[in-house]
Amino acid sequence: MLRTALVALAVVACMRAESAQAETRGTLRLGVQQLALQASSDTPIVGERVVQVVDDYNAAAATVGPADGAGTARIDASDLGITERLLVVAPGLEISAGHYFFRVEAPIGHADGLTTVGIGIYPLNAQFAVGRRVAMYLSGGGTASWLDRDGAGDIGGLVSLRAAAGLRIAQRLIVEGGYGVFTLGGSVNRDRLADMAGGQPMPLARPDEAIAAGEARGGFDVAVGVAF
Repeated sequence: MLRTALVALAVVACMRAESAQAETRGTLRLGVQQLALQASSDTPIVGERVVQVVDDYNAAAATVGPADGAGTARIDASDLGITERLLVVAPGLEISAGHYFFRVEAPIGHADGLTTVGIGIYPLNAQFAVGRRVAMYLSGGGTASWLDRDGAGDIGGLVSLRAAAGLRIAQRLIVEGGYGVFTLGGSVNRDRLADMAGGQPMPLARPDEAIAAGEARGGFDVAVGVAF
């Protein structure tokens, strides 16, 4: 009985000691992310709409060509992807205990004609010293963002799974490289979709104004930041 009580007290003491060693710090990262989403009929969630937009546009283009005396280029699903270079600002919070830490961020991305605002959660993180004033860490998690393109009527989102490796120098400077395991996103303009389904007005509307979406596997990003 006494032995059991002593063991229980030892466990509680260890838990309290570990809790006491927990550290909370704020972070701010500034990075660049290449967004290269490719659309196809197999794209999750939006694949059917991509096919419908391609069919509607090409059907309208077939009637426009003979009338204006010049051929109107046809499109395929690959014309409806998204290729942008995002500048990302990500304020965050880290809670660490020993070699483990938990990170949550609020990334804001901007490119020509596109803005994202979301939340990133990284529950899998390990850090260890590689020098007197340098620590290395590995992270795994994901982000979910609202995605907005220029113009009214768009509804969009972006989700991704991401792995990262980084260095923390003198407990303050952060240098990080990330790898996009999987990314899915895009935006849809329902009014444009309805116009295309009902026959497009002259001149032909750009099909990517109705839908621009896709998925990607792979892709790297880099960031620098500070912890405070």
